[in-house]
Amino acid sequence: MRRVAARRKAKRQGTQPVRQHRMIAIRLWDWSEWCRQVVRGVQRFAHGRPDWRLFVDAGPTRAIPLAGGESAFDGIITSVLSDVRSWKRLIRDGRTKVVSITATVPSSLASIARVQVDDAMVAQTIGRHLLAGGFRRFAYYGAMSPGVDDARGKGILAFAEREKCPCDILEPTSGQAMPVHMPSMTRWVARLQKPVGIAAWNMDVARKIAQACQRARVVVPEQAAIVAWDDDVMLAETLEPTISAVVLPAERLGYEAASLLHQQMSGSAAPKTPVLVEPSGVLHVRQSSDVSALENREVHLALQYIREHVGEPLKVSHITSVLRISRRKFEQDFFRVTRQTPYEAIVQIRLERAKQLLIETDWRISRVAERCGMGTEQTLRRLMVQHEKIKPAEFRSRFSAP
Repeated sequence: MRRVAARRKAKRQGTQPVRQHRMIAIRLWDWSEWCRQVVRGVQRFAHGRPDWRLFVDAGPTRAIPLAGGESAFDGIITSVLSDVRSWKRLIRDGRTKVVSITATVPSSLASIARVQVDDAMVAQTIGRHLLAGGFRRFAYYGAMSPGVDDARGKGILAFAEREKCPCDILEPTSGQAMPVHMPSMTRWVARLQKPVGIAAWNMDVARKIAQACQRARVVVPEQAAIVAWDDDVMLAETLEPTISAVVLPAERLGYEAASLLHQQMSGSAAPKTPVLVEPSGVLHVRQSSDVSALENREVHLALQYIREHVGEPLKVSHITSVLRISRRKFEQDFFRVTRQTPYEAIVQIRLERAKQLLIETDWRISRVAERCGMGTEQTLRRLMVQHEKIKPAEFRSRFSAP
Protein backbone atom coordinates (compact mmCIF):
# COMPACT_ATOMS: atom_id res chain seq x y z
CA MET A 1 0.00 0.00 0.00
CA ARG A 2 2.91 2.38 0.71
CA ARG A 3 4.13 1.76 -2.82
CA VAL A 4 0.76 2.78 -4.26
CA ALA A 5 0.61 5.87 -2.01
CA ALA A 6 4.11 6.91 -3.14
CA ARG A 7 3.08 6.61 -6.78
CA ARG A 8 -0.02 8.74 -6.24
CA LYS A 9 1.96 11.39 -4.38
CA ALA A 10 4.59 11.45 -7.13
CA LYS A 11 1.86 11.83 -9.75
CA ARG A 12 0.37 14.85 -7.91
CA GLN A 13 3.80 16.46 -7.68
CA GLY A 14 4.60 15.78 -11.33
CA THR A 15 7.47 13.43 -10.54
CA GLN A 16 7.91 9.70 -10.56
CA PRO A 17 9.68 7.73 -7.80
CA VAL A 18 12.93 6.03 -8.75
CA ARG A 19 12.31 2.31 -9.22
CA GLN A 20 14.86 0.05 -7.61
CA HIS A 21 13.04 -3.19 -8.37
CA ARG A 22 10.66 -4.54 -10.95
CA MET A 23 7.57 -6.06 -9.36
CA ILE A 24 6.43 -9.15 -11.30
CA ALA A 25 3.20 -11.02 -10.57
CA ILE A 26 2.52 -14.61 -11.65
CA ARG A 27 -1.22 -15.25 -11.69
CA LEU A 28 -2.20 -18.90 -12.07
CA TRP A 29 -5.39 -20.94 -12.21
CA ASP A 30 -4.38 -23.39 -9.47
CA TRP A 31 -1.37 -25.05 -7.80
CA SER A 32 -1.19 -28.04 -10.14
CA GLU A 33 2.11 -29.56 -11.21
CA TRP A 34 1.82 -27.72 -14.53
CA CYS A 35 1.51 -24.38 -12.76
CA ARG A 36 4.42 -25.13 -10.43
CA GLN A 37 6.60 -25.91 -13.43
CA VAL A 38 5.61 -22.59 -15.01
CA VAL A 39 6.73 -20.81 -11.83
CA ARG A 40 10.06 -22.66 -11.92
CA GLY A 41 10.60 -21.46 -15.48
CA VAL A 42 9.92 -17.83 -14.49
CA GLN A 43 12.26 -18.25 -11.53
CA ARG A 44 15.03 -19.51 -13.80
CA PHE A 45 14.76 -16.39 -15.93
CA ALA A 46 14.53 -14.16 -12.86
CA HIS A 47 17.78 -15.61 -11.47
CA GLY A 48 19.57 -13.58 -14.12
CA ARG A 49 17.56 -10.43 -13.28
CA PRO A 50 18.45 -9.35 -9.72
CA ASP A 51 16.05 -6.39 -10.02
CA TRP A 52 13.01 -8.73 -10.38
CA ARG A 53 10.78 -9.39 -7.38
CA LEU A 54 8.26 -12.20 -7.89
CA PHE A 55 4.78 -12.52 -6.37
CA VAL A 56 2.67 -15.64 -7.04
CA ASP A 57 -1.04 -16.27 -6.49
CA ALA A 58 -3.50 -18.85 -7.79
CA GLY A 59 -7.23 -19.40 -8.00
CA PRO A 60 -10.01 -19.49 -10.60
CA THR A 61 -11.87 -16.45 -9.26
CA ARG A 62 -12.68 -13.43 -11.42
CA ALA A 63 -10.17 -11.22 -9.64
CA ILE A 64 -7.28 -12.73 -7.69
CA PRO A 65 -6.07 -10.26 -5.04
CA LEU A 66 -2.38 -9.44 -5.19
CA ALA A 67 -0.66 -7.04 -2.82
CA GLY A 68 -1.39 -3.48 -3.92
CA GLY A 69 -3.63 -4.47 -6.85
CA GLU A 70 -2.59 -5.11 -10.47
CA SER A 71 -1.40 -1.54 -11.08
CA ALA A 72 1.28 -1.96 -8.40
CA PHE A 73 3.18 -4.32 -10.72
CA ASP A 74 5.50 -3.63 -13.61
CA GLY A 75 4.59 -6.92 -15.27
CA ILE A 76 2.13 -9.80 -14.95
CA ILE A 77 2.33 -13.33 -16.34
CA THR A 78 -1.14 -14.85 -16.24
CA SER A 79 -3.11 -17.95 -17.10
CA VAL A 80 -6.36 -16.41 -15.79
CA LEU A 81 -8.15 -14.04 -18.19
CA SER A 82 -11.73 -14.43 -16.97
CA ASP A 83 -12.05 -10.80 -15.77
CA VAL A 84 -11.85 -9.41 -19.30
CA ARG A 85 -12.84 -5.85 -18.41
CA SER A 86 -10.06 -5.48 -15.83
CA TRP A 87 -7.44 -6.89 -18.20
CA LYS A 88 -8.51 -4.59 -21.03
CA ARG A 89 -8.29 -1.60 -18.71
CA LEU A 90 -4.83 -2.65 -17.48
CA ILE A 91 -3.50 -3.21 -21.01
CA ARG A 92 -4.98 0.06 -22.25
CA ASP A 93 -3.27 1.95 -19.40
CA GLY A 94 0.06 0.57 -20.61
CA ARG A 95 2.10 0.97 -17.43
CA THR A 96 1.80 -2.68 -16.45
CA LYS A 97 2.90 -5.13 -19.14
CA VAL A 98 0.96 -8.38 -19.42
CA VAL A 99 1.84 -11.75 -20.95
CA SER A 100 -0.76 -14.53 -21.24
CA ILE A 101 0.24 -18.21 -20.98
CA THR A 102 -3.16 -19.84 -21.47
CA ALA A 103 -4.41 -21.77 -24.51
CA THR A 104 -7.84 -20.13 -24.22
CA VAL A 105 -8.00 -16.39 -24.83
CA PRO A 106 -11.21 -14.28 -24.98
CA SER A 107 -11.65 -12.84 -28.47
CA SER A 108 -11.77 -9.32 -27.01
CA LEU A 109 -8.22 -9.85 -25.68
CA ALA A 110 -6.82 -11.13 -28.97
CA SER A 111 -4.13 -8.42 -28.97
CA ILE A 112 -2.62 -9.50 -25.64
CA ALA A 113 1.00 -10.69 -25.71
CA ARG A 114 0.96 -14.48 -25.61
CA VAL A 115 3.31 -17.40 -25.11
CA GLN A 116 1.67 -20.76 -25.80
CA VAL A 117 2.59 -24.36 -26.31
CA ASP A 118 2.20 -25.30 -29.97
CA ASP A 119 -1.11 -27.11 -29.43
CA ALA A 120 -1.33 -28.19 -33.07
CA MET A 121 1.75 -30.34 -32.47
CA VAL A 122 0.33 -31.68 -29.19
CA ALA A 123 -2.87 -32.59 -31.05
CA GLN A 124 -0.80 -34.57 -33.57
CA THR A 125 0.85 -36.53 -30.74
CA ILE A 126 -2.55 -37.38 -29.22
CA GLY A 127 -4.11 -38.12 -32.60
CA ARG A 128 -1.32 -40.45 -33.72
CA HIS A 129 -1.54 -42.32 -30.43
CA LEU A 130 -5.29 -42.80 -30.80
CA LEU A 131 -4.96 -43.85 -34.44
CA ALA A 132 -2.35 -46.43 -33.45
CA GLY A 133 -4.89 -47.77 -30.96
CA GLY A 134 -7.39 -48.33 -33.74
CA PHE A 135 -9.63 -45.33 -33.03
CA ARG A 136 -11.10 -43.65 -36.11
CA ARG A 137 -13.47 -41.33 -34.26
CA PHE A 138 -12.33 -38.50 -32.00
CA ALA A 139 -13.90 -36.21 -29.40
CA TYR A 140 -12.66 -33.23 -27.43
CA TYR A 141 -13.83 -31.81 -24.13
CA GLY A 142 -12.33 -28.45 -23.27
CA ALA A 143 -12.54 -25.72 -20.68
CA MET A 144 -13.74 -22.79 -22.73
CA SER A 145 -16.78 -20.56 -22.67
CA PRO A 146 -18.52 -18.59 -25.46
CA GLY A 147 -16.29 -16.03 -27.16
CA VAL A 148 -13.06 -17.81 -26.22
CA ASP A 149 -10.47 -19.01 -28.72
CA ASP A 150 -9.42 -22.56 -27.74
CA ALA A 151 -6.18 -23.56 -29.48
CA ARG A 152 -6.41 -27.13 -28.17
CA GLY A 153 -9.84 -27.76 -29.64
CA LYS A 154 -8.74 -26.26 -32.95
CA GLY A 155 -5.67 -28.50 -32.98
CA ILE A 156 -7.50 -31.79 -32.47
CA LEU A 157 -10.22 -30.80 -34.95
CA ALA A 158 -7.63 -29.95 -37.61
CA PHE A 159 -5.85 -33.28 -37.07
CA ALA A 160 -9.13 -35.20 -37.35
CA GLU A 161 -10.01 -33.40 -40.57
CA ARG A 162 -6.62 -34.23 -42.10
CA GLU A 163 -7.08 -37.89 -41.21
CA LYS A 164 -10.71 -37.81 -42.44
CA CYS A 165 -11.95 -38.89 -39.01
CA PRO A 166 -15.12 -37.46 -37.41
CA CYS A 167 -14.55 -35.35 -34.31
CA ASP A 168 -17.18 -34.35 -31.74
CA ILE A 169 -16.32 -31.11 -29.92
CA LEU A 170 -18.64 -30.09 -27.12
CA GLU A 171 -19.66 -26.52 -27.87
CA PRO A 172 -20.48 -24.22 -24.93
CA THR A 173 -23.89 -22.60 -24.87
CA SER A 174 -24.54 -18.96 -24.08
CA GLY A 175 -23.57 -18.12 -20.52
CA GLN A 176 -22.12 -21.59 -19.91
CA ALA A 177 -18.55 -22.02 -18.74
CA MET A 178 -16.66 -25.27 -19.10
CA PRO A 179 -16.17 -27.82 -17.79
CA VAL A 180 -19.90 -28.23 -17.18
CA HIS A 181 -21.43 -30.21 -14.35
CA MET A 182 -21.25 -34.02 -14.22
CA PRO A 183 -24.78 -34.83 -15.52
CA SER A 184 -24.11 -32.86 -18.73
CA MET A 185 -20.74 -34.53 -19.19
CA THR A 186 -22.30 -37.97 -18.61
CA ARG A 187 -24.97 -37.33 -21.27
CA TRP A 188 -22.28 -36.14 -23.69
CA VAL A 189 -20.16 -39.26 -23.14
CA ALA A 190 -23.20 -41.53 -23.49
CA ARG A 191 -24.27 -40.13 -26.88
CA LEU A 192 -20.81 -40.32 -28.49
CA GLN A 193 -20.52 -43.00 -31.15
CA LYS A 194 -18.18 -45.75 -29.97
CA PRO A 195 -15.37 -46.60 -30.02
CA VAL A 196 -14.02 -43.08 -29.59
CA GLY A 197 -10.75 -41.48 -28.56
CA ILE A 198 -11.34 -38.49 -26.28
CA ALA A 199 -8.80 -35.67 -25.82
CA ALA A 200 -9.31 -33.79 -22.56
CA TRP A 201 -8.36 -30.18 -21.80
CA ASN A 202 -6.26 -31.22 -18.77
CA MET A 203 -5.86 -33.90 -16.14
CA ASP A 204 -8.81 -32.69 -14.06
CA VAL A 205 -11.16 -32.79 -17.06
CA ALA A 206 -9.83 -36.25 -18.00
CA ARG A 207 -10.59 -37.46 -14.48
CA LYS A 208 -14.16 -36.19 -14.76
CA ILE A 209 -14.57 -37.83 -18.17
CA ALA A 210 -13.50 -41.16 -16.65
CA GLN A 211 -16.12 -40.67 -13.91
CA ALA A 212 -18.76 -39.79 -16.51
CA CYS A 213 -17.89 -42.94 -18.47
CA GLN A 214 -18.42 -45.02 -15.35
CA ARG A 215 -21.83 -43.40 -14.75
CA ALA A 216 -22.83 -43.88 -18.40
CA ARG A 217 -21.55 -47.48 -18.34
CA VAL A 218 -19.04 -46.71 -21.08
CA VAL A 219 -16.03 -49.00 -20.77
CA VAL A 220 -12.56 -47.34 -20.71
CA PRO A 221 -10.54 -47.80 -22.88
CA GLU A 222 -12.41 -50.37 -24.98
CA GLN A 223 -15.27 -48.00 -25.86
CA ALA A 224 -13.66 -44.68 -24.95
CA ALA A 225 -9.92 -44.02 -24.70
CA ILE A 226 -9.00 -40.89 -22.74
CA VAL A 227 -5.85 -38.76 -23.11
CA ALA A 228 -5.19 -35.60 -21.08
CA TRP A 229 -3.53 -32.62 -22.72
CA ASP A 230 -0.95 -32.10 -19.96
CA ASP A 231 0.61 -34.64 -17.61
CA ASP A 232 0.58 -34.54 -13.82
CA VAL A 233 2.35 -37.76 -12.86
CA MET A 234 1.30 -37.88 -9.21
CA LEU A 235 -2.38 -37.29 -10.02
CA ALA A 236 -2.44 -39.39 -13.22
CA GLU A 237 -1.04 -42.48 -11.51
CA THR A 238 -3.29 -42.33 -8.43
CA LEU A 239 -6.55 -42.16 -10.40
CA GLU A 240 -8.57 -45.18 -11.47
CA PRO A 241 -8.08 -45.76 -14.31
CA THR A 242 -4.65 -44.15 -14.53
CA ILE A 243 -4.71 -41.40 -17.16
CA SER A 244 -2.59 -41.19 -20.31
CA ALA A 245 -1.22 -37.70 -20.94
CA VAL A 246 1.13 -35.59 -23.05
CA VAL A 247 4.17 -34.03 -21.38
CA LEU A 248 3.97 -30.27 -21.95
CA PRO A 249 7.04 -27.99 -21.68
CA ALA A 250 5.56 -25.92 -18.83
CA GLU A 251 8.91 -24.83 -17.43
CA ARG A 252 10.04 -23.68 -20.87
CA LEU A 253 6.72 -21.86 -21.23
CA GLY A 254 7.33 -19.93 -18.01
CA TYR A 255 10.87 -19.07 -19.06
CA GLU A 256 9.80 -17.79 -22.48
CA ALA A 257 6.91 -15.82 -20.95
CA ALA A 258 9.34 -14.11 -18.56
CA SER A 259 11.66 -13.36 -21.48
CA LEU A 260 8.82 -11.80 -23.48
CA LEU A 261 7.71 -9.77 -20.46
CA HIS A 262 11.27 -8.49 -20.01
CA GLN A 263 11.37 -7.40 -23.66
CA GLN A 264 8.12 -5.46 -23.27
CA MET A 265 9.24 -3.77 -20.06
CA SER A 266 12.43 -2.77 -21.92
CA GLY A 267 10.39 -0.96 -24.58
CA SER A 268 9.78 -3.60 -27.26
CA ALA A 269 6.31 -3.87 -28.78
CA ALA A 270 4.22 -6.94 -28.07
CA PRO A 271 4.31 -9.49 -30.94
CA LYS A 272 1.15 -9.61 -33.03
CA THR A 273 1.04 -13.42 -33.00
CA PRO A 274 1.60 -15.86 -30.12
CA VAL A 275 5.12 -17.02 -29.35
CA LEU A 276 4.87 -20.81 -29.75
CA VAL A 277 6.83 -23.22 -27.55
CA GLU A 278 7.48 -26.54 -29.28
CA PRO A 279 6.44 -29.66 -27.32
CA SER A 280 8.70 -32.70 -27.09
CA GLY A 281 6.06 -35.12 -28.40
CA VAL A 282 6.40 -37.42 -25.37
CA LEU A 283 3.13 -39.11 -24.31
CA HIS A 284 2.89 -41.29 -21.21
CA VAL A 285 0.58 -44.23 -21.99
CA ARG A 286 -1.49 -45.44 -19.03
CA GLN A 287 -4.67 -47.46 -18.49
CA SER A 288 -7.11 -44.89 -19.92
CA SER A 289 -5.80 -45.47 -23.47
CA ASP A 290 -4.08 -48.85 -23.16
CA VAL A 291 -6.16 -50.71 -25.70
CA SER A 292 -4.71 -54.22 -25.41
CA ALA A 293 -8.18 -55.66 -24.73
CA LEU A 294 -9.88 -54.34 -27.86
CA GLU A 295 -11.31 -56.43 -30.68
CA ASN A 296 -7.98 -56.59 -32.54
CA ARG A 297 -6.35 -57.99 -29.44
CA GLU A 298 -3.25 -59.46 -31.08
CA VAL A 299 -2.30 -56.12 -32.61
CA HIS A 300 -2.59 -54.27 -29.32
CA LEU A 301 -0.85 -57.03 -27.41
CA ALA A 302 1.99 -56.67 -29.92
CA LEU A 303 2.16 -52.92 -29.29
CA GLN A 304 2.19 -53.57 -25.55
CA TYR A 305 4.95 -56.16 -26.00
CA ILE A 306 7.04 -53.70 -28.03
CA ARG A 307 6.70 -51.01 -25.35
CA GLU A 308 7.64 -53.42 -22.57
CA HIS A 309 10.68 -54.78 -24.47
CA VAL A 310 11.72 -51.63 -26.30
CA GLY A 311 15.31 -51.88 -25.05
CA GLU A 312 15.75 -55.42 -26.39
CA PRO A 313 16.33 -56.76 -29.91
CA LEU A 314 12.92 -56.92 -31.58
CA LYS A 315 11.98 -58.80 -34.74
CA VAL A 316 8.52 -59.35 -36.20
CA SER A 317 9.15 -63.10 -36.32
CA HIS A 318 9.90 -63.12 -32.59
CA ILE A 319 6.75 -61.13 -31.75
CA THR A 320 4.51 -63.45 -33.79
CA SER A 321 6.18 -66.46 -32.17
CA VAL A 322 5.52 -65.09 -28.68
CA LEU A 323 1.89 -64.30 -29.55
CA ARG A 324 1.51 -67.59 -31.47
CA ILE A 325 -0.07 -66.04 -34.55
CA SER A 326 0.51 -66.21 -38.30
CA ARG A 327 3.04 -63.62 -39.43
CA ARG A 328 1.21 -62.83 -42.67
CA LYS A 329 -2.17 -62.34 -40.98
CA PHE A 330 -0.51 -60.38 -38.15
CA GLU A 331 1.18 -57.95 -40.56
CA GLN A 332 -2.10 -57.45 -42.48
CA ASP A 333 -4.10 -56.85 -39.28
CA PHE A 334 -1.40 -54.63 -37.84
CA PHE A 335 -1.39 -52.31 -40.84
CA ARG A 336 -5.20 -52.25 -41.01
CA VAL A 337 -5.49 -51.20 -37.36
CA THR A 338 -2.49 -48.88 -36.93
CA ARG A 339 -1.77 -47.72 -40.50
CA GLN A 340 1.84 -48.73 -39.84
CA THR A 341 3.97 -51.76 -40.50
CA PRO A 342 5.27 -53.56 -37.38
CA TYR A 343 8.77 -52.27 -38.18
CA GLU A 344 7.54 -48.68 -38.38
CA ALA A 345 5.79 -49.10 -35.02
CA ILE A 346 8.98 -50.48 -33.43
CA VAL A 347 10.96 -47.49 -34.67
CA GLN A 348 8.30 -45.02 -33.48
CA ILE A 349 8.11 -46.54 -29.98
CA ARG A 350 11.89 -46.61 -29.72
CA LEU A 351 12.09 -42.96 -30.72
CA GLU A 352 9.41 -42.06 -28.15
CA ARG A 353 11.45 -43.82 -25.47
CA ALA A 354 14.67 -42.14 -26.64
CA LYS A 355 13.08 -38.68 -26.48
CA GLN A 356 11.80 -39.38 -22.99
CA LEU A 357 15.26 -40.49 -21.80
CA LEU A 358 16.96 -37.51 -23.44
CA ILE A 359 14.70 -35.13 -21.50
CA GLU A 360 14.46 -36.95 -18.17
CA THR A 361 18.07 -38.16 -17.73
CA ASP A 362 21.60 -36.84 -18.19
CA TRP A 363 22.80 -40.14 -19.65
CA ARG A 364 25.30 -40.13 -22.48
CA ILE A 365 23.60 -40.42 -25.86
CA SER A 366 25.25 -43.80 -26.43
CA ARG A 367 23.58 -45.11 -23.26
CA VAL A 368 20.21 -43.69 -24.36
CA ALA A 369 20.61 -45.45 -27.70
CA GLU A 370 21.36 -48.73 -25.96
CA ARG A 371 18.43 -48.45 -23.51
CA CYS A 372 15.87 -47.75 -26.25
CA GLY A 373 17.05 -50.62 -28.44
CA MET A 374 18.84 -48.56 -31.08
CA GLY A 375 22.17 -50.21 -30.35
CA THR A 376 24.52 -47.39 -31.28
CA GLU A 377 24.57 -43.62 -31.04
CA GLN A 378 24.95 -43.44 -34.82
CA THR A 379 21.72 -45.43 -35.35
CA LEU A 380 19.81 -43.21 -32.93
CA ARG A 381 21.13 -40.07 -34.62
CA ARG A 382 20.23 -41.37 -38.09
CA LEU A 383 16.67 -42.33 -37.11
CA MET A 384 16.01 -39.11 -35.19
CA VAL A 385 17.19 -37.00 -38.12
CA GLN A 386 15.12 -39.11 -40.52
CA HIS A 387 11.88 -39.09 -38.50
CA GLU A 388 12.14 -36.08 -36.17
CA LYS A 389 14.37 -33.79 -38.28
CA ILE A 390 16.65 -33.16 -35.30
CA LYS A 391 19.79 -34.69 -33.75
CA PRO A 392 19.64 -36.22 -30.25
CA ALA A 393 21.93 -33.58 -28.70
CA GLU A 394 19.90 -30.77 -30.26
CA PHE A 395 16.65 -32.36 -29.01
CA ARG A 396 18.01 -32.54 -25.46
CA SER A 397 19.20 -28.94 -25.60
CA ARG A 398 15.87 -27.69 -26.95
CA PHE A 399 13.49 -29.54 -24.65
CA SER A 400 15.36 -29.94 -21.39
CA ALA A 401 14.78 -27.33 -18.68
CA PRO A 402 16.47 -24.01 -19.55
